[in-house]
Amino acid sequence: MGAKKMSETGKVKCQSCGCEILSEESYVLNGLTVCDDCYLEKSHRVIACNPLATYSAKRFQESDGLEAEDRLNDQQKAIYEFIKSKGKVTPQELVDKFNLSKAETENQIAILRHLELTKGKKEGDKTYIVPF
Repeated sequence: MGAKKMSETGKVKCQSCGCEILSEESYVLNGLTVCDDCYLEKSHRVIACNPLATYSAKRFQESDGLEAEDRLNDQQKAIYEFIKSKGKVTPQELVDKFNLSKAETENQIAILRHLELTKGKKEGDKTYIVPF
């Protein structure tokens, strides 16, 4: 994913989310002019099924004794508590409840998965996020 930082001055509109940004704070990613947030969201995805990330999380827990739930930020804790309280949720429910983009929701789900707090569960044609 080649991206380059723009260098001209002036204002431009992010072609992904529509926000107005200074052109020197924009990036060109896959032919689109995007803001910092959209650039990060599109180019730095967290992958849910990543055995190395899960292994690393376990090793950190063993080395410092900090439990998985104690590693979460406030938003991740709220998402995790919501999942536990409902028993199962769809990713779209998380998008709606927490006002997150689909990509950010996927990143948060992946982090919870790496910490073995949640997992995916297929029921019919739907995939749910459930406590581990």
